[in-house]
Amino acid sequence: MIRLIRVNKLPAAALLFIAILMITGLTAPWVSPYDPLHTNHEQKLLPPSLAHPFGTDYLGRDLFSRVIHGISESVFPVFIVLGVVMLIGLFVGTASAFFGKKLDMFMMSVTDTFTALPNILLTIVIVGFLGFGMEHVYFAVILSWWAKYVRLIRGLIHDVKKEPYIIASRVSGSFGMRTMIRHMIPNIAPQIGTMLILDVSKVILTLSGLSFLGIGAQPPSPEWGVMLLDGINYLQVASWMGFFPGFMIFLTACSFQIVGERLRRGK
Repeated sequence: MIRLIRVNKLPAAALLFIAILMITGLTAPWVSPYDPLHTNHEQKLLPPSLAHPFGTDYLGRDLFSRVIHGISESVFPVFIVLGVVMLIGLFVGTASAFFGKKLDMFMMSVTDTFTALPNILLTIVIVGFLGFGMEHVYFAVILSWWAKYVRLIRGLIHDVKKEPYIIASRVSGSFGMRTMIRHMIPNIAPQIGTMLILDVSKVILTLSGLSFLGIGAQPPSPEWGVMLLDGINYLQVASWMGFFPGFMIFLTACSFQIVGERLRRGK
């Protein structure tokens, strides 16, 4: 184990950061020193100190507490969104590849429609149509990402169908859903898991970016994109307001990307 960590120092450090981040997010109500929504105008725009490690914002709110509570709004929803996307892709992609013919042609036509535009542009268009708010943002991200997973899973299932053990399972009397659940899906799970981890960083950047543009989470939410937007107007007098949430977005996205790339290489 120690040798493995020495060989993979950067992925190990990234994985450790992710573990600490998840634990901190789950225990935020107990580990944060202040209420993230509590205002104190007598302590506004204080620089980082022992009492306020990340300083305070223009309303006197403790930025360290807001960053901690922001984990549950900036990171945790990403897993739910990608989980839904993965389930849709798994169901549609597997059925399309396994049954083929007219169903496959129809589903590929639909996915081509959704993949014609970049994910972020399609997300913004859908949010603009539905209206602002994180619920609409989550739904828009799901609609703009599911087609990518359908194509990936369809391709993987097509490859797996040619394997000897699948042919043998059919000869032994295993057909339809039983073959997909028992033989196909478990064999493509590692590739899907790696893709999910790699996409966590992209969805984090997407959600934070939409909040930064003002069409995602709204103040006084401690979501990191909202905090970054708040800090824009105070770059000259309180640069820490934008630095810390921006750094957390960068560090979290990089950590998931590093872990995902390490899994993708598989070495």
